[in-house]
This record gives sequence, structure tokens and C-alpha cells, in this order.
Amino acid sequence: MRIKNTLVNLVYIWGSALLLLGLNLLTRRIFLDVLVVDYLGYDGLFSSIFSFLTLSEMGIAGIITYHMYSEIATNNTQQIRKLLYIYKMVYKIVGGFVLVAGIVACFFLPYILKEQMAGEDRLFIYTIYFLQLFATICTYFLAYRRILFVTHQKIYFCTMVDTVMSIAATLLKIFVLLKFQSYIGYLLVSIANNVISNLIIAWWSRKKYPEIARVKITKADIKELDLWHDVKNMMATKVAITIYGSSSDIIITAMLGVRMDGLVSNYGLISAKIQEFILSIFKALQASIGNLVYDDEEKKGIKFFKALDLVGFYMGLTAATGIVIVGQDFILWWLKKTEFQLPVSFLIVLSVNIFIAICNNPMNYFRNTFGHFGGDRNYMIAAAIVNIIISLMLTPLVGVTGVMIGTVVGHLLIYLGRTVVVYKYYIKEKPYGYYLKFLLRLIFLGVTVAIAGEISSLFYLEFLLGDILVKGIISVIISSLVFFVFNFRSEEFRTLMLYAKTIVEMILKKRRSRQ
Repeated sequence: MRIKNTLVNLVYIWGSALLLLGLNLLTRRIFLDVLVVDYLGYDGLFSSIFSFLTLSEMGIAGIITYHMYSEIATNNTQQIRKLLYIYKMVYKIVGGFVLVAGIVACFFLPYILKEQMAGEDRLFIYTIYFLQLFATICTYFLAYRRILFVTHQKIYFCTMVDTVMSIAATLLKIFVLLKFQSYIGYLLVSIANNVISNLIIAWWSRKKYPEIARVKITKADIKELDLWHDVKNMMATKVAITIYGSSSDIIITAMLGVRMDGLVSNYGLISAKIQEFILSIFKALQASIGNLVYDDEEKKGIKFFKALDLVGFYMGLTAATGIVIVGQDFILWWLKKTEFQLPVSFLIVLSVNIFIAICNNPMNYFRNTFGHFGGDRNYMIAAAIVNIIISLMLTPLVGVTGVMIGTVVGHLLIYLGRTVVVYKYYIKEKPYGYYLKFLLRLIFLGVTVAIAGEISSLFYLEFLLGDILVKGIISVIISSLVFFVFNFRSEEFRTLMLYAKTIVEMILKKRRSRQ
């Protein structure tokens, strides 16, 4: 049943990711044709500011999700009701806080956007700021019931709703851009999409899970859940991750200007979509991981983890190599202007960050499933501090590449922390062997990029899209060969092949039953 649910989730998520990727690329192209790139910088900056404001959530959402996995595994409906009510209550409190804090934060915008706020754009900037603030608040008041679909392995329903609504919203955005050339209209469509999607999911969750009705809780119930112990540990992690993830836009805007932040967002969109597509595998497996951890299938779970870790390495290797080989050409084909290209050095460091992110995800999902939120707290804090220090030191010297170097170093520290927790509490081994393995994987990445780059240089097509496709295929082939040569004898690879065989047999059996 786990494999079946995972496959269903994966089909919906992948189908959605591919469709929305094409629409997002088209929308961004039209956006930059009719509006200025600075607007993308505003979007990134304000999103980062609101990420800081949502620290008031203190990581409680992640803690409650972790608790819900164990309650669903034992079918404890009453406890699930209590957890959902707390989740809802926390989100409403956070939404109210973000509203107030967002109003206060707007007074600091002139210190970050000095040139823009001094001119005629002042009213326009405040308008789009408050529209994005409203969109953020709506999420906290409406989105809490999604947790039921996630923890019950039914995330494909949320994906389906989000996909349909996103398609409609994207088409409407394109119309608004072409007809009215209005960024405010563009934001209003995004807000409507967010509100309607969450309302539909909330309505269906009440029909799908009627037993999870409203329940009143007391202080004794909250005390019994013992959430405060986890919150204390999670809060430091939450602060650190927020600083780590949201400081780059603010640093780039303050030191290099809002236009540079807009240019970075184009590369960020490509990076995010690649990761979204690849990491959807791990997202589809999240509830299965939770069930494995809490079903006392420890040996089976460890084997599954190691096989999944190998999948993360292969996908990270392929994605990072592809980014280096075709990234600059893709930007030129997509946006049609060389002025939208950033230095190759930035692209190389970005590819390393993508590699770390994808390799880290199996570790990340297992770590989030069984708690122990204080285990990697110090690593998270170190990642945030190191990221900011390196970014501030290197940006005046090497520009935007310096910010990305800070991001990569911080990301490595987060990865180390995740590994410590998983190996200590789940694998029950010292992680030093895994650290050596990851160092070798970084070397394999460098070798793969060098070989793929050398072979790609032998091919050149005047038709740019054809050139991109040829180089992309070469990067996939070389990545696959390097991966296979260095892993085909490992136990993890054999386990992975057994899972692949099971999936293929399941698909063939289902196909034969339909005939």
C-alpha cells in the first residue's frame, strides 16, 4: 500500500510540475517583455521580509506534523483532532502577528530601498508590499487543513487542486500582463489563486475526514502533548533556517541593488523548478517514511534510507551537471537577452548548491519524521551566521557570486547537522563514513562536469534550442555513466534495483488486470 500511494502521489506531482514549469517559463518571459526586472527584485525582497515575520510560528507546525505521523499510525482519532485544533490555533495567532509586524516592518523599507523610495515609486512599492503581506496572511488563515492530506498519504489531491488553479491563474496572469501591463493586477491574480485553492482543500478535507471534527482542548491537553520541549529546540533551528534562507535577497538588494536581485530570481526560478521536479519523489515518500519509522520496521527502514540516499546522489549529480553545461544557453534562449545572464562563476556555485540540496533531501525527510529537534540546532545556527558573514565579506569582492558562496557553505553545515541526527537516532552509527562518501561525491561531481563540458564543446548547433538539447542529453549520459561505474557493486544499489523491480511488477500487474 505504501508503494501504491507513493506512485499515485508521484504521478500527480510530476504531471503538475511539468505542466506548471512550461507555464511559469512562459509567464516569466512575458513578464520581462512588458515589465522591468526590478519588480522581480521587489518580490524576492518582500518574500524574505515576510519569512522573518513568520518566525512567530516557532516551528510548531513541523512539530505537530511529526506528532501526527505517530497518531495516524495507531489510528488515534481523538489525539489527531487535538493536534489539528492546536495547528489551526497556532496558524491564526501567527497570521495576526504577521499582519501587525508587517505593518511595522514597512517603515524600514526606505532604509533598504533607498533610491527607489526616494523617487516617484514610493506609493507603488507600498501598494505591492501590502498586497504581498495580505497574500501571506491568507495562507496562515486558510491552509492548515492541508496537513491531513499530507499525513494520510493523499497529497495528490492537494497537488491536483493546486495544479488546476495554478493553470487558470497563470493563463489569467498572461492575459493581465499582455492586456494591461499591470504588476498590481498580476499580484491580485496570485492572491485569488491562493485563497480559492485553500478554500477548496479545506472544504474537501471536511468531507473526506468528517471524524476529524472540531474539538475543544484544555491546558492539560497541551501539557500532555509536551510540545514545549520540542518548541524550545525547534525555535533556534527555525530562526537559523529563516535567516539562512531569507538573508540573501536582503543582502543583494542592499549591496547590489534591486535589479540584481531580480536577475538572480531568474536563475532561482530554474533552480527551484528543477528541485521541485526532482524532490517531488521525496515529497511523495514523506508519509511512507513516517510509517516506516513508526511501524517498528527499523532494518527495512535503514535499507530504504540508504537506497533513497543513492537516488538523491544520482539526481543531484545529473541536475548539477546539467545546470553548468546548459544553464547560460538556456537563459539566453528563454529570455532572449544576454543582459539577463549572470557570471559563469555564479552558475557553477549555484550548481553545487543544487547538488547539496538534492543529496540532502533523503536525510532531511527522515530527520523531520522522528523529531529530536535539538540534535542539529547548533549546526543550523552556525549555518545562518556563516552564511551572512561570508556573503557580506565576499560580495564587495566578487559580487553576487559571493552571496551564493555563503549560501553553499551554510548549506553544507545544515547537511552535516541533518546527518548527525539521522545517524545518531536512527542509523545508530557514527556518521564519519557518510562524510567521506559525500566528499567523494563532490569529487565525482567535479569529474562529471569536466568530462561533460569537454565532450559538449565538440558539438555546436546554430539552432540554440537544439544545442541545449544535445548538451543536456550529453550531461545526463555522462552523469549516469559516472554514477553506475562507482555504485553498481554497492549494497545500496542492489536494494534500489529490488525496489525498482517491485514497482515495475506492480505497474505491469495493474496493466494486465485492466486488459
